Amino acid sequence: MRVVDREASRLLVMSPTHSVLLMRLEPTFRAPFWVTPGGGRDADETFEAAALRELREEVGRDDLELGPWIWTRYVEFSWEDQRIRQLERTYFVTAPKQFEPVVVDAGVEPIVGGRWLTQKQIASLPEIVYPVALGDLVRQLIQDGLPPDPIDLVRPSRRYKPRSSP
Repeated sequence: MRVVDREASRLLVMSPTHSVLLMRLEPTFRAPFWVTPGGGRDADETFEAAALRELREEVGRDDLELGPWIWTRYVEFSWEDQRIRQLERTYFVTAPKQFEPVVVDAGVEPIVGGRWLTQKQIASLPEIVYPVALGDLVRQLIQDGLPPDPIDLVRPSRRYKPRSSP
C-alpha cells in the first residue's frame, strides 16, 4: 500500500442557528460517512487558499468569509489503495443563512450531497462523522465561543477561553 503524506484544509460552516454543514460521502470501497467540507492542499497553496478553494469546489460558495483557524488534527486513513497521513487545519466559516450546497465537480469525489445538522443531530447520525467528536466540539464552540488559538484535536480535552461567539 502506497503511503501519502499530505496537508488539508477543512471548514466548519455554521449557520446563525448553530447548524453545521456536513457532506455525505459514499465511496465504493467503504461504508458511507459524513465530514466537514475540505480536502488536500495543493503544493503551491497556503492552508487558507486551499480552504477557500474547497469552499468553492465542495460547497459552491465563493462569497463566504474565511474565519479563524480553530482546530488542528492529524489523521491516518486508507483511501482505495493508499494510506493517507494527513495534517488538517479546520477554519470557521459563518454562513448568514442555511443554503443548499453545490458540489462543483460532482462525480470526481464520492460526495453525494450536504446537509445542515444541529449538534444533537450530528451526535445521533447512524453513520460515522469526522472528526469523530464533532458533536461535542460544536457544543463546546456554541457554549464557549471560538478558541483564541487552534485546538489540537489529538488532545481534545484542552480547555480554552472564548474569543468571540460563533
